[in-house]
Amino acid sequence: MSPLTRGPILDGVTTRKLSRMKRKIDSAKARDAQAALALGLAVALLAGCGSSTSSPSASKTPSTASVATPARLSFTALVKRVRTGVVRIEVTTCQGKDIGTGFLLGPQLVATVEHVVDGATKIALKQNGQVVGHGVVIGEDPARDVALVHSDTPINGYRFALSSRAPQLGEDVAAIGFPFGLPLTVTRGSVSGLDRTIPIANLKRQKLVQTDAPVNPGNSGGPLMTDTGKVVGLVDLGTTQANGLAFAVSANVAAPLLQAWRNAPQAVAAATCATQPPPAVNAAPAPSTTSQAPSLLTFTGQHFMIEYPPGWVVQAAEQNKGTYLDTTILDPQDTSVLMRIDMTSGITTTNLLETARPVIDSLRRQSGYQELDLSYTTFEGYRALHWEFVVNEGGQLMRKEDLFFIDGTDNGFGILTQAPDSVYSSVTDGFAALRGTFITFG
Repeated sequence: MSPLTRGPILDGVTTRKLSRMKRKIDSAKARDAQAALALGLAVALLAGCGSSTSSPSASKTPSTASVATPARLSFTALVKRVRTGVVRIEVTTCQGKDIGTGFLLGPQLVATVEHVVDGATKIALKQNGQVVGHGVVIGEDPARDVALVHSDTPINGYRFALSSRAPQLGEDVAAIGFPFGLPLTVTRGSVSGLDRTIPIANLKRQKLVQTDAPVNPGNSGGPLMTDTGKVVGLVDLGTTQANGLAFAVSANVAAPLLQAWRNAPQAVAAATCATQPPPAVNAAPAPSTTSQAPSLLTFTGQHFMIEYPPGWVVQAAEQNKGTYLDTTILDPQDTSVLMRIDMTSGITTTNLLETARPVIDSLRRQSGYQELDLSYTTFEGYRALHWEFVVNEGGQLMRKEDLFFIDGTDNGFGILTQAPDSVYSSVTDGFAALRGTFITFG
């Protein structure tokens, strides 16, 4: 089997959870039309809501005064004010028990991330070591890793609100949760990146907030908040690839989903098990960007990262070519099969075709050139130019695909993949998967 036919890394999510995640995503797509109207109502800030009844559908929206945003406080004073709204989530699954974190949006509503409650047979909600309610999931989105839990009894505590603005680079933040099942823990840091896209288990989580606030398994689902008390992210995952690197689901992504589920709860049936083993409690493992047995390798440069098949070699790593930096990764068994990423800085135009035209015009003059496609598409949220063609090189017909786009910091990228025309169709999906792992640091 060609290494290109192998799938991207399964990053810390077990095969069992991945297959269930894919089924849930397929089911979620069918509900998109129904949720669209509710999503449109979610521009407003999330205010606390809930009722004194045990039915999820009976939740009501209270006065916005219940979530009035405090003035900027010292983090010491702020934590003292909001800590009562942080909930320890203890989940029983068919494999055992996990621990995660959630936070109150209303007396009976707890926001968290989906992987904390995935596969739950029972959900216990605790404060100060005491069970204060049992929960059912009334909304989940595995692709974005967001979930909403409804408690069977009202829970007293601070009502969090999600921020209506994106955080700023360098802005101070705090993460509150239960790492490794420890008592309530607060860690401090700053926002170190915005709009990050991270490949996890064949999915790409997008618009993540990057932070250097230390987080660990058990923190998942907890609030990442600024000194106003507003939540700018739901703690999602950390990585062991580098120190001081963690990610949170952006409030801008989570808010519309949570609002839609509050308006139209979509109860998720508890998982059922043939047997129910009683192992010890562990912290809910966050999805990780690493794997015990990676099927792909990762190139990380100054401007981007991308995955490539094992056995391939990095022939050039952001090598200065005068007007651009070249990175070439190829199959040493057949050097005509390769992937090349060229980066040009300081591009001031937004006209992709004009930017790429000198290269296109040059190739059009070569022997055997046949243009298969030249069209606009979207890549990583950016407008991109897709160019696919066949050209004669050294007496061999080569088929190539090139994606041109300009990121938010005026860096232009060209991601080229190539192989002999006779075999390209067999590796097209593999090349597409590799391009899908590309992340720009712009």
